[in-house]
Amino acid sequence: MAVSRRGVIAGAAGGVLAAGAARAGASTAAHHDVVVVGAGLSGLTAASALQHAGRDVLVLEARDRVGGRNHDLALPDGKGVVEMGGQWAGPGQNKVLQLADRLGIKTFETYATGLSVYGYQGTYQRYNGDIPPASPAALAELEAAILHCNNLAGDVDPETPWASPRAAELDDQTVQGWIDDHAKTAEASFLLGLAVRAVYGEDANQVSLLDWVCAIAGVGGDVNTLIGSAQSIRFVGGPQQLSIGLAKRLKRPVVLRSPVTRIDRGKVLTVHHGTGRTVTCDHVVVTPPKPVIARIQFHPMLPATYDQVLQRNPMGATTKVQVVYRTPFWRKQGLNGSVVADKAPLEVVYDNSPPSGSPGVLVGFLEGSRSRAYFGVDARKRKADVLACLATYFGHEAAAPVAYHEMVWATEPWTLGAYGTFNPPGVITALGQKTHAPCGNVHFAGDGYSALWPGYMDGAIRSGEAAAKQILAGSG
Repeated sequence: MAVSRRGVIAGAAGGVLAAGAARAGASTAAHHDVVVVGAGLSGLTAASALQHAGRDVLVLEARDRVGGRNHDLALPDGKGVVEMGGQWAGPGQNKVLQLADRLGIKTFETYATGLSVYGYQGTYQRYNGDIPPASPAALAELEAAILHCNNLAGDVDPETPWASPRAAELDDQTVQGWIDDHAKTAEASFLLGLAVRAVYGEDANQVSLLDWVCAIAGVGGDVNTLIGSAQSIRFVGGPQQLSIGLAKRLKRPVVLRSPVTRIDRGKVLTVHHGTGRTVTCDHVVVTPPKPVIARIQFHPMLPATYDQVLQRNPMGATTKVQVVYRTPFWRKQGLNGSVVADKAPLEVVYDNSPPSGSPGVLVGFLEGSRSRAYFGVDARKRKADVLACLATYFGHEAAAPVAYHEMVWATEPWTLGAYGTFNPPGVITALGQKTHAPCGNVHFAGDGYSALWPGYMDGAIRSGEAAAKQILAGSG
């Protein structure tokens, strides 16, 4: 969903970048060592590393802001932000935490004091700890399924998943097919399916089991890391500051409002962007999500293997909502704001208040088919249903917020969905090894290209570093 720049936390920094775009526009007919397409974390990380190595780099960005899928809106009176895009980090995500430290951005723990809410088939229970009070049979199946997933991940190298001993078997089925074989209770099936939606923003019947196992291996081999501790750390002032800080340090300002429409491939590349402008370069780093890259015209076209991967890696369909209250009233009830429930459309909720605790903010997610069910539906209906869910979980006060924000990422033209791309069955084993490397002097980066922490900011940074290393290794 497009959001007015008046609400973007970039503020004055965004203005500096926009002014810089005007100055840089005059140089876009020049030749650069590298052109980076996209000013999210992966693109800006690559640009920073290449600039540090002495390369002349130009970054082109389709939006009127930097940050990509990090997009923060200011709360009233400067009391913090609501993060409309990616927002969390966790232990082991060293790249993003080190970047924050380098840029002077502080972190704080996601609020977790008090009881959580679990809802299933119309019954709502409050509980303490990480394990919801599901039935004993469902919990036993859930524990066994998690152990099995972790064991499968132990046999997969996330760098080369197609080479794992059971790659063909795992890639031939969906995660839902595997769940159906291992969860005989409806409650365990629901909880496992919800875990998959929480990771991909997509339903388990769309995702390859090998992709799921590879994602587990990429965060250290434990499902609980993927769906738990990876959401434990937030950034004071919001994570979009990471991109703003990197962009400020570039010698050439990011050229905003300049979508790349065509790339002419050859020893020297010609990149067409904006309205009829071109720039030439020796290497290009392409960082948008794969469905967005697929809309760029390549001449000559990319080899069929690369083109097929771009066609066959869709984005998830998450809608993110941030609901603002005068105070975090749920805390007075002894609640921590965390919800897991089977009530549509809002199955997952967290306390997302700023570090001060004022105002109170609840963040929730409509994921996969639950999000798509509201495509084309009046936004007022979606808001009403979201507030009805929150009122069920927290009482009547939840139905009367002071502000309501939502981001339907599937309608954002330079993203086309959230949280990231995924592999349906058969794609990894058929095409993964053949598209593992750059396509000549066309390099790809983004969280979906990272073996470690895919789908997270940390993975995006790692992929940007990897693209820069590829270019430096090849160009001396």
